[in-house]
Amino acid sequence: MNRQQFMKYLGGGAFPSNRSLRRICDFFGVDEYEILMPHDQFRDIVRLRPVQHEADDLLPAAVKRIAEHAARQHAQLAKYCGYYYKYFYSFSTPSFVLRSLVCVGQVGEMTYYKTIERLTPAGNRHAPGDLFKYSGVVLPVGDRIHLIDHESVVGNEMSQTILYPPYRNRVSTLIGLMMGITATEAHQPVAARVVMEYLGRRVDHRQAIRGCGLYEEDAQEISRPMLDYLREPSPTDGFLIRAGSTYEKVQMRSR
Repeated sequence: MNRQQFMKYLGGGAFPSNRSLRRICDFFGVDEYEILMPHDQFRDIVRLRPVQHEADDLLPAAVKRIAEHAARQHAQLAKYCGYYYKYFYSFSTPSFVLRSLVCVGQVGEMTYYKTIERLTPAGNRHAPGDLFKYSGVVLPVGDRIHLIDHESVVGNEMSQTILYPPYRNRVSTLIGLMMGITATEAHQPVAARVVMEYLGRRVDHRQAIRGCGLYEEDAQEISRPMLDYLREPSPTDGFLIRAGSTYEKVQMRSR
């Protein structure tokens, strides 16, 4: 990219084209909607991201092998790049289906993703609700797609999703299981079925984020086959599997 032209972007004398903006975002590892935020908000997001250490000795050998394996699968993972709506029964409000926005992209030889969740009733933009942002890495292990992320605003949550890969070139829907913790004070470990619906390589960010939120089970945005999969009951706790309900009993037996 021409240095003189790039300085015009920094100085506000010109605005990059969509292609140039995408290249800039890919280089710095941010999304387009993030780089267009007010300076203070953008600075806070960047400040919260972990510093990358150059010393590889900080990583155990097993973690290095997983990263090297993911790098070798770089070309195969390229077809998953793009935007998705992720559906699962809300950990904190299990009577509602939570729809969040996921963006999968590649930087160098690694595949990363970001997720935005809005714990707000869908369609009510003015209702109070919590906003969560997750950043993570995509790892192909054992013929399954593993997504491991970390909540990047408060920094006190992690989640893991394991998906079946599509057995055809075209990606439309991915299904699997997701495990995380509730947003309540109890922070219970919870697992639920998850569906990821592919939206395409590019989306209208504002419109896509506006579609995030908590949905009633009969909402038209949730297809019947998708709902049937999410509703397959577990023998312990309806649509979710919680760790907290039997924790004390297990502790008593182990003493």
